[in-house]
Amino acid sequence: LLLLVLFLGETYFCLDVLVQTFGYYLWYILKIAFQTDAFERLGLASMGLGGAPDGKGGSDTWLSNVTLFYWAWWISWAPFCGTFLAKISKGRTLREFILGTLIVPSLYLFLWFGVFGAESIRMQRLADASGVCAAAYT
Repeated sequence: LLLLVLFLGETYFCLDVLVQTFGYYLWYILKIAFQTDAFERLGLASMGLGGAPDGKGGSDTWLSNVTLFYWAWWISWAPFCGTFLAKISKGRTLREFILGTLIVPSLYLFLWFGVFGAESIRMQRLADASGVCAAAYT
């Protein structure tokens, strides 16, 4: 299905999107990894903490709730994932384990979501430009 969509769609556009988004990912990986929304914790300027003067300051609840949710999610599922990976990786080297559980699945999912995402964006833009979606937006 992936190859069908890649080669029957706009192949050069999909490949351009894959290269560009992978470059953005590499460029922003440190920024994303250390994002803590520190300035959102200041709240609004009226709170007296030095927050946003435009009155559009957010709150720190979103990031803290999402972080707490993901911590709880991974802590609850870690024993099941670890047991499963240990069972299917018996007799393999550490290199094979890392390749089979981290590198190959990550590259495959990047390719999968990149191709389908690029084609869906292209199809949506074509539909918008031809007026197909005009009834849905009114």
